[in-house]
Formats: sequence, C-alpha cells, structure tokens
Amino acid sequence: MLDPAFSRNRVLAERLRRLVEVSDCEAPPQPDPAPEFDVFAAPGALKRLNEPVDVVVTANEVNDRHGTGPLVKRVFGGRANVFSIRSRNDWGGHDFGHWSVCLPQRGLPRSEVYRRVASAVGNRRVRQILCVPYLADEFLTAIALHDAYRAKLCSWLMDDQNIAVSNVPDALAAEYLEKCSLRLFTHPELRDAYRRKYGLECYLLPAVVPGRLVSTEPAQPPEPDGAGALIGSFWSQAWFDRTCEALAGCGRRIDWYGNNESPWVRFPAEDLARAGIRAMGLVPEERLAAELRRYPFVIVPAGTLEPGEENAGVARLSLPGRILFAVAVSHTPVLILGSEKTCGARFVRHFGLGAVAPYESSAIRAAMDELEHPARQREIRRRAAAVAGSLSAEGIGRWLAESIERGRPADDRFEKLFLSYDTAEALEPLDIRPYRVA
Repeated sequence: MLDPAFSRNRVLAERLRRLVEVSDCEAPPQPDPAPEFDVFAAPGALKRLNEPVDVVVTANEVNDRHGTGPLVKRVFGGRANVFSIRSRNDWGGHDFGHWSVCLPQRGLPRSEVYRRVASAVGNRRVRQILCVPYLADEFLTAIALHDAYRAKLCSWLMDDQNIAVSNVPDALAAEYLEKCSLRLFTHPELRDAYRRKYGLECYLLPAVVPGRLVSTEPAQPPEPDGAGALIGSFWSQAWFDRTCEALAGCGRRIDWYGNNESPWVRFPAEDLARAGIRAMGLVPEERLAAELRRYPFVIVPAGTLEPGEENAGVARLSLPGRILFAVAVSHTPVLILGSEKTCGARFVRHFGLGAVAPYESSAIRAAMDELEHPARQREIRRRAAAVAGSLSAEGIGRWLAESIERGRPADDRFEKLFLSYDTAEALEPLDIRPYRVA
C-alpha cells in the first residue's frame, strides 16, 4: 500500500514500512483520507535537487508577522538548501526555505504521518533537522524525519505545551526529546522544567538579536515627553483587554509596535484610544531599533498567573523575545505588566533592566515615573549594554550547525550568561515529576 509514495526510494519505503508496523497502535485510525498537499519551490531551487537539504519544522508560516518567524530566519536562514515544513497557515504567507510545504498531522495514524513526510521530502539527502515545536504535529513530523532519514535532530523549544499545560502527551514529548541529538531552549525556566521532567541534557539558545543592531555602548537617555512604547504579543483577548484597562488610567501616550491584525484577538479602535495606545503596526527591525531609542521605557504585557488564566503555558513559562531585542539594541528600560513570577519579570529583575507592575493604573504610573528618573535611566542602560553582546546573533548559524553535530553547544556563551540564574521559584508551583517510559 505504501509503495507508490516511495517509488523513488525503495530502501526508504521498506524502512518506513517496518517502522509503522510497530507504531500504528499509538494513534487512532483516521476515517477519511487526508487531503493531498503541494510542495512549493522557490526560484532557483530546482537547481539544488541533488544537494543535501536541512529541514526546518515549525507550527506556522515563517514570516515577519509573529515572533518565531524572524528568529528561525536568523539562525537558519543562511543555510544553502532548506526544506521548510509547517503544520498550519495562520499568518497570511510563508517566505522561507528553498522548498516549503504545509503538512498537518493532527489525528493521523503514525503510518500516515510517515507516509506524508516521506512523500513530501522524497529521496533527498537530509543533513540536519531543526524543529521549533508547539503543536503535537511538529513532534510527529520531526520524529518521522529522524526515523526515515537518520539525520541529526535539534529541538529549539520556545513555548511550553507539555508541562504547565498538557496539549502534547508525555509519551510523545519523551520520544521526541530522546531522539534529539541537541535540545535547546530559549530561557532557563523552560530548559530546567524539561530537564527535570525528562532527565535529559538541555541547553540554551536565547531569542538572539541581529548582530548589526546590537550596541554595547550605553545609549543616552531621551528627553521624556510623556510617551512610552508597547512591544510584545497578546496571546488572548483577556491579555489585551486588561492591558487597555490598566493603561487607560495612566494618562500617557503609548506607541504599540506589534501585530495589530492577529487572527485570534480583536483590537477595537475605541479601546486603543481609551488606553492612549497608538497602533504603529509591524515595522522592520532596523527601524524598530531606532524608534525604541526615543522612549524612556518599553512596556511588555505578561501573565498574571492567576488560577484559570488563558494560555497558562505561555503565561508561566515563556520569555518574550522582544524584551531581549529592546535590551540589546536600544538599552531601553523594560516595564513588565503582570506577575513578578513570570519569566519576563525574572529576566528584568535578574539583570536589573527595569521594573514590574501589576495591572493597576496607580502601580504602573509609579513604575513609569521611577524608570524616567535620570539616574535610573543611566543605571539600567549601562546594565543593558553589558548584557547586549551576549545576545548577538553574530555567527549563530555556524554555532548552531556545529552544536547539532557535536550534540552539545559549540561554546558556553549562553550558559555563562544565565549561569547564576535561579529557576527554583518558577518550577516550584508546577510540581514537575520525572517521566519514565513504562
């Protein structure tokens, strides 16, 4: 039954047949056949058909409309031959890779997952695999790629879907992580949570910043004009609504640099106006770096960590990459809204880069006044400049390729940056228990 899908590579077909014979019991049957898919080739890609490929697996399109896209381009975009596989289309366009395909896997038996992966990639020689997982689909796709092509698999986990929440089953996460030759995480809380649960070696690769934009000389504070900047993403309607409610009582003009056309969240013009928020939209990173230098502080909404909060995994175990961007390129003090126990708040406190305030207007106004004080501005910008160089993406492509081959980081630049980081406070409420394969 599988032979037509693998007619170009009988060895691969036979290998996958043996694999799926023992794995079909792990997934429910699919009553209807999955729709077929198209592999899109970028201009000039056909000239590279006989060359080895590196495969990148993501949840969504790789583009500049959401945080993961620019990061994937930054660390993997310099590869000579990239095959991009994604699970969903949510952000209106994909612009990465020499070949690309949307390959949903949800609900499919393991045999069909393997068939679809091998049918899409064909008999290409796969050199390395980078997976940036979020949905269970990416875990399955990466496992199939590893098993079929025997290439080294690297995981770069940015958001949790297994520990604070249970959207990815433990057995699937364990299988995936054990097959990775290298496991990278964007920040220490996430790394230590998975290290504690699965007992595997895990390392750090933060949301690095374009080297050309990084500044290691402290930036001069701007003259306060009553305005601030808002950066970061809103993961739910509740996050946006409470941000507007809190900022409405602050009497400030807030320029928001971010995607105000989310497929999940509404941004009513009247709510923005009431909060004093002016939507600037997405701007190129070069321009954003220059714009942020004009503000005495940047605001980053975070979770409250209250019971029943939506997107609990994001709220508790995510570190917004835009915090690192602002620190590295403009040294602008950071004001985190939400709980002091979020990863963003912990990062700001650890390096002395700003302040944290709950979603209360009076507390936010006090924090803004504090951050605008000249002495505080100079202190924070000096500390940010000292950290900035360690967040640079300069040479990160070579670093990643070498690290995947070694199965460990090529150097300890990121481990050293977070060497004294204490994650016990973050992990204690999660009650993480070691997972052992039965």
